[in-house]
Amino acid sequence: MLKINKTQKVIFSVIMLILAIPFVEQLDGNAEFNWSILDFILAFIMLSLFGIGLEIVLRKIHSKKVKLVVILSITFIFLLLWAELAVGVFNSPIAGN
Repeated sequence: MLKINKTQKVIFSVIMLILAIPFVEQLDGNAEFNWSILDFILAFIMLSLFGIGLEIVLRKIHSKKVKLVVILSITFIFLLLWAELAVGVFNSPIAGN
């Protein structure tokens, strides 16, 4: 059975709070947040991988320099992917527009 530690519970709680913002805005009828269920699932998966990835790096890597480089790399990749899915910065086939 998969065991979730306290840090991971906090990560998933923060993710749910983040995803509540577009959900509530969408209920309000705001046209800026026109997400489908697939958008919410993809955002949850991406944020989960990002959060758990950072948690693993912080727990397993002891060198401060290596830890910083890996965290910055994970963050950079996450932001690039998020921007591409949101507005299609690079016009790739996975672009969200």
